[in-house]
Amino acid sequence: MMTHIYRNAAGHQIVATKGAVERIVLVCRNLDDETKTLIFKKTHDLASKGYRILGVASAEWPGNDFPESQDAFPWQFEGLIALFDPPKQNIQGVFNHFYEAGIQVKMITGDYPETALNIARQSGLQHEETVLTGERVMQMSTDELRGAVRTTAVFARMFPDAKLRVVEALKSNGEVVAMSGDGVNDGPALKSAQIGVAMGKRGTEVAKGAASMVLLDDNLDRMVTAIELGRKIYNNLRKAIRYVISIHVPIVLIVVLPLVFGWTYLHMLAPIHVIFMELIMDPTCAVAYENEPSEPGILKKAPRAADAPLFTGRELTQSILQGLVITAGILGLYHYAISQGASEEKTRAFVFTT
Repeated sequence: MMTHIYRNAAGHQIVATKGAVERIVLVCRNLDDETKTLIFKKTHDLASKGYRILGVASAEWPGNDFPESQDAFPWQFEGLIALFDPPKQNIQGVFNHFYEAGIQVKMITGDYPETALNIARQSGLQHEETVLTGERVMQMSTDELRGAVRTTAVFARMFPDAKLRVVEALKSNGEVVAMSGDGVNDGPALKSAQIGVAMGKRGTEVAKGAASMVLLDDNLDRMVTAIELGRKIYNNLRKAIRYVISIHVPIVLIVVLPLVFGWTYLHMLAPIHVIFMELIMDPTCAVAYENEPSEPGILKKAPRAADAPLFTGRELTQSILQGLVITAGILGLYHYAISQGASEEKTRAFVFTT
């Protein structure tokens, strides 16, 4: 409920308010039970058609000694305002991208359940025609809510505490939560989510301050791009680290094995050689993997678990085996050079170049 006071040039003063229909009806003194029933019936009829409904009331108040609470004005019910905010044209495609990527999508709105379900149908949101309201969310125990958020996709008549509780329940289930929003009421949930996404154009300063990412053009399709880039960066980072592991195995072994086994030439790589290779390998590796394109179908793979290790045992074993193969090739040339009667300097050149 939001109240404004207006005064015209003639000094006439009027107080006006808008807000949730239930809230406006609660404070209006000129309504009997029959009228209230009629208002709520009309509200739900409009909500079922996808409209967002506001109640409007006014009050006369002479002087400037305003009450401390807006509820104390002598409110008179004026009517309903029905607003239609259709889903964006590309939203169904965006949702499809999310689903292909193994990401659940949930609608958390302050609208009526009928409005929320109507918008869910139009936008292609996968749901089971069930709605959980903010009041019900607050009544549930923690364990009940954790079970409910697994299967429920539409949450309606949600207020800040209820939104926050849903986000916390999803997190306690082990989910990584991205929350998008634009209003003051979204602030606590945006702050709590691992990834808070605020709308840059229509978003409030509270929402943008609480979020970790701001969409400058309010286009949710940018989130799909962000997910793809994130997966690309993560995959390329893993490739780079596995490369570093593979390439350091031969460096270590070429230094150690001749000393351990007392081979003909003990010092195949001096510190200057190791430093030189490190200066070459690390920047080359960074540039190469930074420009590695995304793998085909990267958005169609299920997201990794939050507690998943960077590498599996099989991947680490593969990297070490690759390093051992490189080591075998280098040592093969080392012994070939010795068999040909090469000097220590020439043998070292064989090893270093290889």
